[in-house]
Amino acid sequence: MANSLQELRTRYDDFLRHERFNYPERIATSVDDYIQRSSPSTGGGSGGKGGSTDKATAATGMTTSNNPRLRIPLSELRSYDARLSNQLINDPLRHLRALEFAAHDIAMEERPGYDKSLTASSSSSDEASDVRIRVALGGPTNTSHPLNPRELGSGTLRTLICVEGVAVKVSGVKPKIVSSVHYCPATRKHERRNYVDATDPQLGLPQVDSTGVELPDR
Repeated sequence: MANSLQELRTRYDDFLRHERFNYPERIATSVDDYIQRSSPSTGGGSGGKGGSTDKATAATGMTTSNNPRLRIPLSELRSYDARLSNQLINDPLRHLRALEFAAHDIAMEERPGYDKSLTASSSSSDEASDVRIRVALGGPTNTSHPLNPRELGSGTLRTLICVEGVAVKVSGVKPKIVSSVHYCPATRKHERRNYVDATDPQLGLPQVDSTGVELPDR
């Protein structure tokens, strides 16, 4: 493995803290917008301040998903470190995890305990227990042009690509369980279980403990 998780976190932390990009303020805005939209009293973010909120949402890339979201243009990462940008494109799963850890560290500094406050403000603590800031990448990749579905091949597996096309037919979507919560009346405790399959983005990556350190395979 060329870079450990801690090394990648340090490199992405340096990128996010670079004064040229002002990401700490963007991250704080993403968290604030998400809290405002998640609050029942705001009615999903509509109201007198909707105009300013929409502008901030467009700037940060935050959407009304289950987590605050920060949009990072690949052009900014490429201008900061072209080699790091290419490594992310060729190995996105490991690098995205490190990038999101670095963004989470900054979010904890800018808005201490944001993940706990978001859990408390949610109507269902079980659904919000994994609330963390997520990263959305934007802009072109290093390919000469966006690919269409017919150009997808084995060479694009586990790489970051841009696909353009029109969906003319969609098969039926079968819901699958990703998480379940079990209650034991005898102990009065809840237990949460997560389920993964071949589509899980963390599949094949080393497990990470509560402190963010990769656990060695045994």
